Amino acid sequence: MKTLLAEIERVLPDGGSWCELSKASTLAALIVGLRPQTVVELGVWQGGSFVPMALALKRNGAGRAIAIDPWASAASVVDQNETNAQWWGSTDHSAAYRKFIGRLEVLDLTRIVDVWRKTSDECDPPECQLLHIDGNHGPTAIRDVERFAARVTIGGILCLDDVDWSGGHVRAAWARAQEMGFADIGPIGTGMLMQRRSLG
Repeated sequence: MKTLLAEIERVLPDGGSWCELSKASTLAALIVGLRPQTVVELGVWQGGSFVPMALALKRNGAGRAIAIDPWASAASVVDQNETNAQWWGSTDHSAAYRKFIGRLEVLDLTRIVDVWRKTSDECDPPECQLLHIDGNHGPTAIRDVERFAARVTIGGILCLDDVDWSGGHVRAAWARAQEMGFADIGPIGTGMLMQRRSLG
C-alpha cells in the first residue's frame, strides 16, 4: 500500500489541480480494501481522480475502470453560469483528452480501462461497486445519480464531488442518493462519500 500511495503522490500533479492528494489516496485505499470489480467515473478530464483509482485496481490485479466524459465544450457549458460557461467554452477539451490517454499509456493502465467518450446521458449505466460523479454540475448531476447510482451494488461506494456547487443541483443529487438508500460516510475533498445500504 505504501508503494501505491507514493506512486499516486508522484503522478497526481500530471492530472492538474482537480483532485487533492487526500481524496486520491482515500479513493485508492477504498479500492484496495473493497476490491471492486467495476469502478466508474463520470467527468474524467485529465484523470486527476481516475488515474489513482485505476492504479489501485492495477495493484489489486483485478477489476476494470470505466472513464466517462465527452471531452467536448458543447457538453461542458450546458446549464453553467456565465463565468463557468466562458471558461469551459474556451478550454481545449481535445488536449485534455489526449493528456488523459497519454497518462493511461505511460502508466500501463490501458488494459484495465474502458474509455467512453460520450455524455453520461448517452451511456447505458453499468453495474459497479464504486462510482465517482464529477460531471456536469447542473441538472445533469441529479440524472447521473438517478441513473448511475441506481446501478451501485449494496455495500458499494458513491463519491459525489462539489456538493456546494452554485445552483444547488449537486446538493439535490446528494439528497436524491439518500432517498435511494445511500448513507453518508463523511466528507471527501469538496464532496461526500456515501455507501449503499439498501435499494431505497
